[in-house]
Amino acid sequence: MEIEPKKDTSTDLAQQRTTMAVDRTGMAEDRTSLATARSHLANERTHLAYMRTGISLVSLGITMNRFSWFMMDNKSISRFGGIGFLNDAKNIGLGMVILGSAMLVWSLFRYNSATTAINNFQYQPAHRSVLIFTLVLILLGVGSTIWLIV
Repeated sequence: MEIEPKKDTSTDLAQQRTTMAVDRTGMAEDRTSLATARSHLANERTHLAYMRTGISLVSLGITMNRFSWFMMDNKSISRFGGIGFLNDAKNIGLGMVILGSAMLVWSLFRYNSATTAINNFQYQPAHRSVLIFTLVLILLGVGSTIWLIV
């Protein structure tokens, strides 16, 4: 009676573990690639939101400015004493165009810096610039409210 040699199960187990580790490494690389893509897409969505806001500010500012000029050229408004108000509205329209243009420039700068940081795995949120821009808009809002009340 011949005895069959015992197969080395430890070698088979080691081979299975190696295969599983290689598979897991491949999946981790895919997840990292997908996470980077999601980060870039989020950066692009943020940039587009800033652009929409900037374009809206520029458009509304131009509309206010041009409409104020039109109304000031219309001599019938002067008998009601509204020239001062229209002159202020004209200047506010110009300010909105400047603010919208600044937002577009800032958006481009932020998009480029965030893209570079994402590619280098060094992204840090821009707390200071967001805080400054928000405070400027709040001050403009409060100033506009006071202007409308007075």
